[in-house]
Amino acid sequence: MKTPIRVLGLAAASLLTLSACGGGGGASSVDASCEPTIEVDTVKEGELSVALTNTPPYSMEENGEMAGIDSDILTEFAAESCLELTYAPYTYATAVPATEQGRVDVAVGGFYRTEARGEVVRLSTPVYLDELTVMSTDGSATVDDLEGKRIGTVEGYLWVDDLKALPNVETRVYPDSLSLANELKAGRLDAGLDGYGAAMISSEGTEFELEVLQSDERVSSTNEPSQTSILINPKNEALGEALDAFIEELRENGELVKILEDNGLPASAAEVGDARLI
Repeated sequence: MKTPIRVLGLAAASLLTLSACGGGGGASSVDASCEPTIEVDTVKEGELSVALTNTPPYSMEENGEMAGIDSDILTEFAAESCLELTYAPYTYATAVPATEQGRVDVAVGGFYRTEARGEVVRLSTPVYLDELTVMSTDGSATVDDLEGKRIGTVEGYLWVDDLKALPNVETRVYPDSLSLANELKAGRLDAGLDGYGAAMISSEGTEFELEVLQSDERVSSTNEPSQTSILINPKNEALGEALDAFIEELRENGELVKILEDNGLPASAAEVGDARLI
């Protein structure tokens, strides 16, 4: 599911926007006849601003359009709220402080629910599950399989420090999944480690094998699948509560499963269990 957008000029960066409630694009914004079923205040009146990370299939720009699981959820939320959805590109490292400081309303990209993030931003209800996955040509599936190899992963994941601490493993960290995939395809890495969904996208059309990294106490995030959240401006609890209720509604009516499957994740990823932090 992709989101049509129009481009506005900004001094610092290009900001891309979508008109909710059937807006016609061009210079128009929200359709004047739009009646919100959800009412929330946002950083800029009439807009829902998003820090968008390039982490397919969770969020990304594709052919000049906003796409991915989290993007699809926010597109529907903005439509119900009669808000214009606007976004600018961020890395994992810059999206969190942008949200913490209230420069954007939300950040997306399959962000894991961690205690550290929960201390600085408002985490949404768990959205879906994700698992640490190895991309390689030899089917590496255990921590021991990584010994003596050059591996890469993406900044912002809980497992980064654990991987960097592994002896006899050279770990390189990249700003996004696309950069990791490019390095792996260029042969500069022996294996790439990413979330399952991102690994699936990155390995399309290649001979790389995908294996969920087996449980190992040296990499704590292998003990159970991680839950993801949308990151929310911590000063806007009302927005957080509205997004929580909307996500749970999508889960109950089956729309969340459809969004996941449209983006390549299994329906079981919607079965998140009780909320937890890692």
